[in-house]
Amino acid sequence: MSQLEQKKTYGLRRQGQDKLVTEFPFGADFQSILSLIGDGVLSTDHTGRVILFNRAAEEIFGYTSDEVLGGSIDALIPTRFHDRHRQDVRRFCSSNAPVRRSMGEGREVLGRRKDGEELSMEATLSRQVIGGQHIVTVVVRDVSARKTAERQRQLIASEVAHRLRNTMAVVDSIVTLTAHRAVSVVDFKEALQGRFAAISRTNDALVRSSWTDVSFRLLLESELAPYRDDDSKITLTGQDIGLDGQGAVALALVLHELATNAAKYGALSTSAGRLSVDWKVPLDAPPLLDVTWLERDGPVVAPPTRRGFGSELIARSLGVHGGTAISSYAASGVGCSIRLPLNSGPRPLTQ
Repeated sequence: MSQLEQKKTYGLRRQGQDKLVTEFPFGADFQSILSLIGDGVLSTDHTGRVILFNRAAEEIFGYTSDEVLGGSIDALIPTRFHDRHRQDVRRFCSSNAPVRRSMGEGREVLGRRKDGEELSMEATLSRQVIGGQHIVTVVVRDVSARKTAERQRQLIASEVAHRLRNTMAVVDSIVTLTAHRAVSVVDFKEALQGRFAAISRTNDALVRSSWTDVSFRLLLESELAPYRDDDSKITLTGQDIGLDGQGAVALALVLHELATNAAKYGALSTSAGRLSVDWKVPLDAPPLLDVTWLERDGPVVAPPTRRGFGSELIARSLGVHGGTAISSYAASGVGCSIRLPLNSGPRPLTQ
């Protein structure tokens, strides 16, 4: 549109606004009062032309009153709702329904800002007959931020419920298996306390990281901290990797079992024993965390005669997430090769 056409269009609209002011009782005092109202107030005539647009409406929609007055209400409504809006207005003006619908009656609608962004609004509709014409007045309140916050709360609540169910399933499995394998009440209590402590530490880390990107190195260091008398006893090698919530819980239980067994029977039970843990994410697809746990210089190792609870817990914890653990029992020390799919892909963590 040329500048001349723009000036002609603006002039016609300005004339239309002046005509509206004379047709309807929206004087300066009335406009001044409306400017103090925090909610948007706008009115349209029977053709859908905007004849009233207060300051709050300007802030909500991003238009100035000069840009809107005399123009179609369609500019403030998403295109897909234009026809339905016209039908609703005709029905509202011609029916015997109350002349006012309040915000508390579920009249939530979508509007469109000048930049094209859609917003959620609560609306109060009212109608009057002035000079033989139906005038519809709408009081609108932008509730986009509140709706976003509500959706976020619902998402968090659903996520917490989901994670709680998963955690309780793990707890139930641990209690059942520990009870079947415990040789005494004391043994049962100590085993449960250690395993629950591992879950608790991991959940604390998950909360601190908002249930994302839990450091694998942090899980390792947390489980091995009681046994690190000096830096030479335990060696950790690998780039830090971020784990999702369920993967972190599974690995925490696995690491706890390995560390507990090493402290009771393996390399961490003697001053000469050594432990190395190496991990990497191979370039294969899908991405996997590949962990190698290797003990040496500890007591002489012999393969177990039966599958113990620790081995069963490790297999179950990883198996649920598509992971595997292969143990080896060389005379020099226990080894364990762990592979766990990274559902969200590898996420290196910076220090």
